[in-house]
Amino acid sequence: MYEDRPKTPSEVKRRLRQHARFGCCRCGLPIYQYHHIVPYSEDQHFRVEDMMLLCPLCHDMATKGVFSDAQQREIQDAPFNVRKGLAGGMLHTRQNYCAVLAGGVLLVGEGPVIIADGEPLLTLSPDEGGHVKISVTLRDKDGNLIALIEDNEWLSGDATVWDMESDHQKLVVRSAANHVALNLNMKGEPAHLRAKFWHGGYLVDLRGIGIRVNGKNAGQQISDLAFAGMALDLNTEIPRVQLVPKLKRALTISNPDPLDRLKKTVEAWQRLKSEERDSAGQR
Repeated sequence: MYEDRPKTPSEVKRRLRQHARFGCCRCGLPIYQYHHIVPYSEDQHFRVEDMMLLCPLCHDMATKGVFSDAQQREIQDAPFNVRKGLAGGMLHTRQNYCAVLAGGVLLVGEGPVIIADGEPLLTLSPDEGGHVKISVTLRDKDGNLIALIEDNEWLSGDATVWDMESDHQKLVVRSAANHVALNLNMKGEPAHLRAKFWHGGYLVDLRGIGIRVNGKNAGQQISDLAFAGMALDLNTEIPRVQLVPKLKRALTISNPDPLDRLKKTVEAWQRLKSEERDSAGQR
C-alpha cells in the first residue's frame, strides 16, 4: 500500500511524537504509526499540522473513514497522553538504562534483550527523556514474519489480528492464533517481562520464573543471577538459551538479596558504559 511512498522525514516524526507525548493521539497506546489527516493520496505532503500519531488499530479506523475530519482534528488537538498528564508516554523510565527481569534472569543495560541465532527479537532502549523505545520481530511457527516494530513504530503486519493494550508503564501484545505474546510491565524496577517468540521452529517462552524452549527447561544455569551488558540468546543448534555480551566487556553479578543484586548490577553497567565511552574517546 505504501511501498512507493517516501519515508516520513525524521524531523517530522520527532515533532509528531513529542506533540502526542509518545503515544496514539486517540488511545495513548505506545505502538504507533504516522497518520495523514489530509490523505497523502490527495496531497503528497508531510506537514506536521496535517498529521498525527495513531496506533495501528486507530489508524486503520481513520483510514476507513470511521472518524470525520472534524473528529480527527479534535483528536489531534488534544492527544490522549497530554490529557492524562503522561509527559513521557505510557512507557517511561526515570533511568537512562533498562533493568528487566526475564524468566528469572535480571538484565541491566540497553539494546537487545532477546536474540535468536544473532537476530534481535526484542530490543529496549530508553532515550534521554526516559521514553522507552521498543523494537520487536514476531514470526509464526513456520518462520513467517507476522509483525515488525522498530522504535515503537508499527512497520508491517496485519494489526487487526492483534490484541494490544496499555496503561501507564505497561504494554501487552497478544495473538492467540499465532501463539505470540509480549507482556512488559515497567511500573517498578526492574521491569518484568513475559514473552513468547517463535524462531526457526522453536518456541522461546520467558515466564515469570524460568525459560523454556519448545516446552523444555533451558537456561536453568542462569536463573536467579544478574547480568550487566548482556542479552539472552537462543542458539537453535543446541537448542539452549545462553548469555551473550553486548559490549566488549560484560559482568555477572551474584547476590542473594534482590535489591542488592539490582543495585550492584546497575553500578556494574554504569562502569561498563563509562569504560566503553572512554575507550571510544581514545581511538
